[in-house]
Amino acid sequence: MDTNELHFDSTVVDLHCHSAIKASIFHRNMGSAKEKFLMGLFKRKFWPLANRTTFPRLVEGGLDVMLSTAFIPEGGWYEDMSLAKWLIKLAPNVRKEIYEASYFDATMNVLDEMETQATEWNQNPDNRKIAVCKSVSDLELALENGSLALVHSVEGAHSLQSNSAQPKPHDVDVTHEEKLNTALTNLEHFYNKGVAYLTLAHFYKNDCAPPVFPWPEYALSHGSWESLLSKWDEDKTLTDIGEAVVEKMFELGMLLDISHCTLKARRRIYEIADHHNAGECIFASHVGAFEVNRLSYNLQDWELKWLADRGGVAGIIFMNYWISPVDTQLGLKYIEQTIDHIINVAGSDVPAIGTDFDGFTDPPDEIIHMGQLPRITSHLKAVGWDDHTIRKFLGGNSMRLLRNGWKK
Repeated sequence: MDTNELHFDSTVVDLHCHSAIKASIFHRNMGSAKEKFLMGLFKRKFWPLANRTTFPRLVEGGLDVMLSTAFIPEGGWYEDMSLAKWLIKLAPNVRKEIYEASYFDATMNVLDEMETQATEWNQNPDNRKIAVCKSVSDLELALENGSLALVHSVEGAHSLQSNSAQPKPHDVDVTHEEKLNTALTNLEHFYNKGVAYLTLAHFYKNDCAPPVFPWPEYALSHGSWESLLSKWDEDKTLTDIGEAVVEKMFELGMLLDISHCTLKARRRIYEIADHHNAGECIFASHVGAFEVNRLSYNLQDWELKWLADRGGVAGIIFMNYWISPVDTQLGLKYIEQTIDHIINVAGSDVPAIGTDFDGFTDPPDEIIHMGQLPRITSHLKAVGWDDHTIRKFLGGNSMRLLRNGWKK
């Protein structure tokens, strides 16, 4: 089977991409194939206006299932990032809908916006249909019909909180019990909305989980790196609210994404999962391998083996500075090295795709948007991978995770 046929004949799944960010925060028409000047100005760089996951590009790249990840910038973004500061000054809609709204309400608005855009896309009979899938049976039906399946996911447990990125005086009056009850209630709302997974941590600490420091040293100027580093404490584990949320996720049947969590938090999640015999619900949606690039964000070998023993997967991030130990624009070989390492350590049932495209990332020059996804198939085929292993990486492993771990 030739490379193109192999790619488009496979079920291709991306466990983590951010069409929702561009649709909601930047009010982009994800159904448009046009690329405005500013969007294409810096195709590779950390450029927030780039559109890497428009619906036409998803179709062009042969994607069959997208885990459409909603993310609301935490309050720390507006303190530390000049771009975020300017955004709320220059974009009134962002200030109202994202900055001033509660994290939970803002997230629900993002999920609704993606459904609206899918509906608008489907009005053109020439377009490949996008099916919003809120259960495994919906997902199976979408694949049977040849539709592109859109499945909701949420990044950051701050989205369970009732406060907003904008600090308010009454925030300090919320009791611990109120925070816990709100988190558990909003988690059920997400589950009922069809959210398949929650990533507990993200860039800044929330009520549930501490994050790893989100940048390697070479990604920022040295002074900025040292200043920001002092704000993170990677020696933290889950809070008691976080533990309650993890247990509730297992009870509901949601997938739990360990990406961004500190190593101590990840260890605790593994312990709780084993106690509840819920290992099939645990995965990493967009990570690298620690032994390829020794950052605390990436999974250690024992973690990869833990996932393998319980049917989990590790989605490989298509982002240079997480997968590459050196500052480079050419990250494809490090994607290959990461997958090879995971297979050697934990087997071919573990690696999957988790591009993180449109998540303000810097993808490899060789694959800068979703329409170029067939290039990973070509590369893996060229370096000698067999068709069966390629199919598992493209989507077979992810589909097993969704079928076994998402209980809806």
